[in-house]
Amino acid sequence: MSWLVDVEFNSSPIEGTGVFAARPIKAGTRLWQFDDAMHVCDAAALARLSDEDLAFALHGGYLHGPSDLFLWYRDGMQFMNHAPGRAANVGLGFWPELRQDHCVALRDIAAGEELFEDYTFWSCAGLESGHWLHPFYMRGGRRHHRFLKSLRTERVAA
Repeated sequence: MSWLVDVEFNSSPIEGTGVFAARPIKAGTRLWQFDDAMHVCDAAALARLSDEDLAFALHGGYLHGPSDLFLWYRDGMQFMNHAPGRAANVGLGFWPELRQDHCVALRDIAAGEELFEDYTFWSCAGLESGHWLHPFYMRGGRRHHRFLKSLRTERVAA
């Protein structure tokens, strides 16, 4: 499993299901990391997904910037909700190599606290109409595409 700390998945006051710390987590602790259960996809791999799996992947996955590959998982990371800027308590802020991808606690996190990542760091790629990922968003993830584009607009405005 890719989680390195104990987490729970519960109803979130932000949206749907959220990820919550089961125990206190110290700032700098690695929370989650890439593992071999991740689905690493190029356009051909995404094209083979059913509509249901594509929608699931697009909602919870992300484009790994340096490799230009799309990653998705079924380990609960798809439930990580967004919080802007300093409200986020999970993140990284740089792109490691694909197989080293991970996130850390940005500050101490209390037991029972929901984990939030600022999606604006990784959400700015693959949304353009000329990118190979764009047609997949149009096929199975229009709502999420609009949400990610809105983050990009907020980032430009800030």
